Amino acid sequence: MGIARSKFSTPRLRSTLRLFVVAVSLPAIVLVILCATLIRPSDSTKGRFHTALRLWLNVLDWVKGIPIGYTYWVTYQAPVMLDEIAVHHDD
Repeated sequence: MGIARSKFSTPRLRSTLRLFVVAVSLPAIVLVILCATLIRPSDSTKGRFHTALRLWLNVLDWVKGIPIGYTYWVTYQAPVMLDEIAVHHDD
């Protein structure tokens, strides 16, 4: 009888652990987002503050392995900053 040997794969282990952590922490993440939205509902409805959206995008950044806050910054803050830079250059 031969012993089945499997190759140890670091990328597979890393992705498996990341998937496990996301599955275990997802209820807590959803609870934090709901609490942040319910505690300050006026902030979540204003056009300027996107508390729940920002938190959710941070979670997605964490799952993807990119710097936390990057997606929210690129989508909502960078265009405004670029507009301000263009206005200052026009002066």
